[in-house]
Amino acid sequence: MKQANASPITRQEELAAPQSESPRRRIILKVCIVILALGLVFAGTLFRIYGVDTHHASRGSIWWPERGRNLIPPTAADIMLRRDLLDHYATYTLSERDLNAFLDKRFARPGEALDSFSERSPAKSKNIGNAIGPLVFILTKSVVVYHYTARNGGLHSYYHDPNTGETYQSSAYW
Repeated sequence: MKQANASPITRQEELAAPQSESPRRRIILKVCIVILALGLVFAGTLFRIYGVDTHHASRGSIWWPERGRNLIPPTAADIMLRRDLLDHYATYTLSERDLNAFLDKRFARPGEALDSFSERSPAKSKNIGNAIGPLVFILTKSVVVYHYTARNGGLHSYYHDPNTGETYQSSAYW
């Protein structure tokens, strides 16, 4: 009876083939893990910036770039913010006098005076009692609205209740 033994060279070739593919697989696996980790870090960063409402006692504690921070009145208190890619939403409390002083200074055209108090308008009657925006601000009969366009084309809306001082802001950048 003949024995069918493989030659030692053939057996070595069979054993060597899987070993030569193993380092390649390990490298591919490591690259995939690194890509996945970078993706998770990127997604976590975006979630931290855009997916979380942040609370601030005053404007001074807001860590955003100046472009977004300077649209919130300096006297605002109890600020809740939500930031999206090209806009932000905020609720805060301040007096109408402080809001008007801020709007007059912030949105006045060079060389022109602005009287924001005279430019305010009541909230649309069909929206009274409804919530607006992602921070759920309920419009009441006493809410007044201010709309301004910035020099860069961004649209900024301020909904203010003079009775309570509650303000909702929606700012879109371009």
